[in-house]
Amino acid sequence: MIRDIQKVDDDIITMKRKIKQILLADPDLIEALNNPNLDVNSPDEYFNTNIFSFIRIPGTQETVRNFVCYAVNDIEASEANSVIKTQYIQFTVICHLYDMKTQYGIDRHDLLAYIIRDLFNWTNVFGLQFKLITNKEQIFDSDFYGRTLQFEALTPNSLQRGRGDNLHDFWGR
Repeated sequence: MIRDIQKVDDDIITMKRKIKQILLADPDLIEALNNPNLDVNSPDEYFNTNIFSFIRIPGTQETVRNFVCYAVNDIEASEANSVIKTQYIQFTVICHLYDMKTQYGIDRHDLLAYIIRDLFNWTNVFGLQFKLITNKEQIFDSDFYGRTLQFEALTPNSLQRGRGDNLHDFWGR
């Protein structure tokens, strides 16, 4: 690629990378995922095994696993101010029925949702505060149950280095 992919100027990609770092750095989240096939001291192993940077619903599988999936979405620009947009972070926690109980007396999907809420509600880690607006229990199929959490913030509307234009237009395509 011509572009330097490690220095992408895209707020969604940047936020997803930061969310990944936060999730993998939390030992309680890693423990609560309860994957006996992975080493809790090597949390990077959990990415794309139990933690996904996109929303996915697991298919039929022989092993019992639990998942945390997340997405970042830009929904709408402000009607009053086109340089402001509403941005959402959605987490979907999916737990297998046979691994729902925890040693803490809390269902696993509720425990994982609590940890996520504790990490992200009212945090300033993204340079602005996201607030929890949805925390909803769901049934995915007869074996998987979960929670969806959605956080919301008002943020600048993808301005490139404070500019409201596209650099490719300036340099020609």
